[in-house]
Amino acid sequence: MNVSFDDFRASWLEPVTSGNPTTVQLAQRFTHKIVSQWLDIDEESLDVTYCDGSGDGGIDIAVLERAGVASSDEEPEGDTWYLVQSKFGSAFSGTGTLLVEGQKVIETLEGKRTNLSSLAQGMLEKLTNFRGSATDHDQICLVYATVDPLIGIP
Repeated sequence: MNVSFDDFRASWLEPVTSGNPTTVQLAQRFTHKIVSQWLDIDEESLDVTYCDGSGDGGIDIAVLERAGVASSDEEPEGDTWYLVQSKFGSAFSGTGTLLVEGQKVIETLEGKRTNLSSLAQGMLEKLTNFRGSATDHDQICLVYATVDPLIGIP
């Protein structure tokens, strides 16, 4: 059975778009689904912080993946914060969008954005504490999630 990418995408997006959601709900549902499948975490148990909306500092969703306990002969793994910037539908207008949103995240982490929502401010506090106690094994990763592939995007 051959399935085109467009057919697969439409089927995959059905639970995201069902029920006439708002644009913020669409973005949250999309990001939640893609992150849970990417990290192979059950959607109901995915521990995320939503920051999406006005004053989000470029972070739509943040996920902390804690490292497992390493045995004595293994190098310890670090904790990872995934900061996800999602663009659903018309919110994505090419690679320039990625650069603008990425710059927002950097400015947020550097403390240069003062108009943050209470959710984003709380998230920034967690990230600042994380950075302050991070080891060489810990990391923060910026992740972009879009509905369409980036291949061939200007």
